[in-house]
Amino acid sequence: MKSILLLAAAFAVLLSASQAQDLILVNPLSADRTQEVIELPLQQILARLHLPPQQASAIVAVDSATDQRIPSQLDTQASPAQLLLLVQLPAQARKRISFRADAAAPPQQALVFGREAPERKDDFAWENELVAYRIYGPALEATGEITSGIDVWSKRIPNFVIDTFYKRDAEGARTHNPALTYHKDNGQGLDSYYVGPSRGCGGTAVFAGDRLIASKNYTRLRMLANGPIRFAFEVTYAPWNANGLSVTETKRITLDAGTHLNRIESAYTFEGSGTLDLAAAIAVHEGAAAEFPQHGSIASVWDTPQDPSAGRIATGLVALPGEHARTQAADGHALLLFTRRSGQPFRYLAGSAWSKADMPGPADWNAYLKLQLNMLTHPIARHWAGR
Repeated sequence: MKSILLLAAAFAVLLSASQAQDLILVNPLSADRTQEVIELPLQQILARLHLPPQQASAIVAVDSATDQRIPSQLDTQASPAQLLLLVQLPAQARKRISFRADAAAPPQQALVFGREAPERKDDFAWENELVAYRIYGPALEATGEITSGIDVWSKRIPNFVIDTFYKRDAEGARTHNPALTYHKDNGQGLDSYYVGPSRGCGGTAVFAGDRLIASKNYTRLRMLANGPIRFAFEVTYAPWNANGLSVTETKRITLDAGTHLNRIESAYTFEGSGTLDLAAAIAVHEGAAAEFPQHGSIASVWDTPQDPSAGRIATGLVALPGEHARTQAADGHALLLFTRRSGQPFRYLAGSAWSKADMPGPADWNAYLKLQLNMLTHPIARHWAGR
């Protein structure tokens, strides 16, 4: 009998130790969180698994209820270093996550992708399963195509399209077949968004005298994260004259799996101790109009594509909580405005959707943007089991 009690006690200790490595997630919202990347301090997980930092890449997260693996990614450039998890939580639901070390775990599927595209000078394009974007570099600027706006590619498939779009377009140019251009929808999607000199979908500028004063193409790009669930990079823009003041900009863009929206952090540097009004902007093309579903926080456009047969392209901006933004329509754009001193960053979300994919109408898009703001305001709660 005594041995049975000792065995039960030992089992209880082992079970308690195992559960101490479990993380409880709680969705405080009465709305589903379909997919969202959360950030966890890596050191906490290493300590609970009694692992040295060199074994961080062996960490695997699983849903305790199903034992299914949860997509994850190490972010060692963050300070402190983080483990990223891609989670889903129904309204007001709880999820228990277990961690273990498994050096033999198979590679995870990449859900984000991006690269420079020498096929078209130095485009830089990135995507997840829902959306694709691109910006333009110095080699393209030399040809006269000058913009620091963000371009949108519309897609209706979860597969990556960057490689196929560029390959198809190059083949069309080689064979003089206009049907092969990526400006035509072949069932996957197309590029029917006109950036031109505008800010496109989330580009930035100095705002002065009711007009936007923007840089030229980026001059330097630095990769920060390359999947499988987060893609991130940083671009720098050469000095330009903004109303008599020389300014430069450094911008960090992050796209996670499962979202339509890039997370963007921008910082402008300039001489003096004064402030500038800095804008994050989405273009309003002919036939469209700016909306502000939540003043000071959200700007939205149900926009018109270049090809009228290509449905409608939704674009939107969401200010992160605590950013003290203002909303306004000016100079052909819907704006989020931030007043900042030199070097002070501003942060926002910017992204797009397509009426021929998963965003049927403007009401759906505005509801999506409001939900994203609500998710930022009410983050997933988390605590370790037994606490």
